[in-house]
Amino acid sequence: MALHMASSRSAPADPAAASNDGRPRAASNAASASQADPASGTAAQLIRLEGELRRCTTRDELWQHLANEAIALLPFGQALVFEGALGARWRVAAISGLASVNRDAPLVRWYENLVTALCRQADDPANALAVRSIDAHAYADPDDPCSSDAVLTFLLWVPLADGGQRPQAGWLLARDQPWEEAHHRLAARLGGAYAHGLSAIAGRARPARGLRRHRAKFVGALTVLAAALAFIHVPLTTLAPVEVTPQDPFVVTAALPAVVEGTLVAPGAQVAEGEPLVQLVDTQLRSDFEVAMQKVEVARAKVLRLQQAAVSDPTAKRELAVAQSEETVAVAERDYARAMLAKAVLRAPQAGVALYGDPRDWLGRPVAVGEAIMRVADPNRVQYQLKVPVADSVNLHEGAAVRVFLDAAPLDPLDAEIVRVAYRAESDAAGVASYTVLARVNDPTAAPERLGLRGTARVYGEPVSLFYYLLRRPITALRQWTGV
Repeated sequence: MALHMASSRSAPADPAAASNDGRPRAASNAASASQADPASGTAAQLIRLEGELRRCTTRDELWQHLANEAIALLPFGQALVFEGALGARWRVAAISGLASVNRDAPLVRWYENLVTALCRQADDPANALAVRSIDAHAYADPDDPCSSDAVLTFLLWVPLADGGQRPQAGWLLARDQPWEEAHHRLAARLGGAYAHGLSAIAGRARPARGLRRHRAKFVGALTVLAAALAFIHVPLTTLAPVEVTPQDPFVVTAALPAVVEGTLVAPGAQVAEGEPLVQLVDTQLRSDFEVAMQKVEVARAKVLRLQQAAVSDPTAKRELAVAQSEETVAVAERDYARAMLAKAVLRAPQAGVALYGDPRDWLGRPVAVGEAIMRVADPNRVQYQLKVPVADSVNLHEGAAVRVFLDAAPLDPLDAEIVRVAYRAESDAAGVASYTVLARVNDPTAAPERLGLRGTARVYGEPVSLFYYLLRRPITALRQWTGV
């Protein structure tokens, strides 16, 4: 073929003849003929294009190279690369001179309709793989405005098929002059090279040949592994945040409606039994107590006067019993006022640690009867409070093993067991519904941890299959989505 022709013209008969520059005349004539022969330049461009397309690693790179770089060999006005299949609609994948394809462009739709009509008439495999020159008006829709406005009406269709397979891509070249036979041969050669490049790129995405050869063994091994997972049992575990809390703390509450004047101990301070903790405003209570004491004194003075007069005055003797009753009432009122005044100071009922928040939060705050102000707890009797989300509460029961990892000592876990599980879940500040779980350390001789420490606890439930352990969450999500 003409594209394979090299500069093979004969040299002069005398190989010893030399040119004026000292070189042999035959070599000089061969070099001049090589520069003048256009077939030599065509072959060089073809070699360059075939070398460059091997460096394309994706379909987009290959199509862009085909649409733009082939202008060095074929004189086209516009080149388009199509993807599709025989009997189906073809779509433009690349256009010369454009970085991307606008699907809404009328000319793009016109070319797609033309190529689709062309390929639907190429059901014969021989015609499907042949390079053909066509007239645009023979396959274009005559009612389409682009048909009358088309200038590049001489088209060259190059199917891209490797190894005799049915083409999955095609190359369309358009220009304003008829195509020559030499162009057909050159386009066929380029189309075969790019089709082979497409097969190479598609082959990179496939699994390795060794993996395909052993696919059955691989599937069998996965089946055996899945069956083994069904017979291996592991404990179902749950992670939850944990906090060290006191056991049976005494809650200090207000005994009467009043206003907090101030707290008398610092948060976390050690307190003794009977030590004052909170002072309530007692102005009214102290005034009532003083008035009650004065009433008692008045009643006693009246009783004393009537006792002295009763010796000689029968009337005073009758009034003495009434005065004694009034004294008894006054004493009762005094005792009541004293008791209410004593309740203005909240005292520690037992020795321990005072647990509450910022003292400034209570200053001047009104409290109702029974409102909790602080707690007094024994620091030597602690327990662990877990907040287990509802989604993970599948293995909560009394006696379940718990391993506590405190943030202050993550490398020294503590072994405990659940002693109580809340019947009802409650939502926290983040809106997550959780069960409150209490656990205690198994070893009674172990040193208690400091109150308020936090960490993470792992709850160990009943043994389940490893298959269920690994797929419990996906199965739960699938049931929630499907309702099965």
